[in-house]
Amino acid sequence: MVLIEEFRIGNYLLVDNKLRRVWCIENRERNTEDKVIGFENDDNDCEFEIAKSERFERVKINDQILLNLGFSFHTYFKLWQRKRPERTYSIELDADYFPLDFSHQPIVKNMLYLHQLQNLFFIIQGEELSF
Repeated sequence: MVLIEEFRIGNYLLVDNKLRRVWCIENRERNTEDKVIGFENDDNDCEFEIAKSERFERVKINDQILLNLGFSFHTYFKLWQRKRPERTYSIELDADYFPLDFSHQPIVKNMLYLHQLQNLFFIIQGEELSF
């Protein structure tokens, strides 16, 4: 199960243990609070499921995901970096995947999931973080 309030269009989540991109989030009926998540399926179509579904899981950040997203680990400084676009701030993560400020102090605690990193990246750099 996921906390739908943390997600936005473009975030990734696991659906039946497969990495999927969120395409839409909506209410299907006016009288219900059950939100529906639309996600990319194998046929490159949009499949819908109630957000409370047990099919959904958050994606834990790990080394392989960061490598696939274009981050590189610097062993001397013991941190992850991603090349930054012009006129934006760089994002650096410590070895536990927590984002660091310019003095290498954590700026967010308990950032463990890919959608959280995607949201932070978008806020700081103004572009999507995707594979």
